[in-house]
Amino acid sequence: MNLLLSGGIDSTALVAFYISQGLLVKGFHFNYGHPSSAAEKRAVKNISSYYKIPVTEINLGLSIVSNKGEYYCRNAILLFSVASLSSSKSARLAIGIHKGTPYYDSSKAFVDDMQRILDGYFSGSTQIEAPFLELTKSEILSLCDELKVPVEITYSCERNSDIPCGECSSCIDRRILNESE
Repeated sequence: MNLLLSGGIDSTALVAFYISQGLLVKGFHFNYGHPSSAAEKRAVKNISSYYKIPVTEINLGLSIVSNKGEYYCRNAILLFSVASLSSSKSARLAIGIHKGTPYYDSSKAFVDDMQRILDGYFSGSTQIEAPFLELTKSEILSLCDELKVPVEITYSCERNSDIPCGECSSCIDRRILNESE
């Protein structure tokens, strides 16, 4: 199973989810010029070490522009990149998007559109999976508890690389998690 691994809670839950199903997991982590790239890279290293999974780190060599927290085309670029790197004629690609995120690239329509494009390239042999698409953040956090995900080694701030800003949607999600413990 090839999955996008950001170092955050959702993608780490994705690792645990697929491992719990007995699948071999390989992570793909991208640097696309975002402010939190250094902290995410450290988190990914800790996650890959904890779960003993291989991770391919890719520097896209470009900066994807953010508009009020939304990185246009980010998930499409990342999924296309992983699909193009697959060494087999059939591949499964997983992304940890979930319900409640207002961005197009976190929607069922996005997954369906991406699948149609990949079907054109790979004749249906490459599949996108988004198992958390209908789950809320709260439900993902419950799954993290169930799967014993080490949330403390993840990093989720969208704006800073060392000290979380406390204001972005990822920091707010993490604060809610800490308050519920």
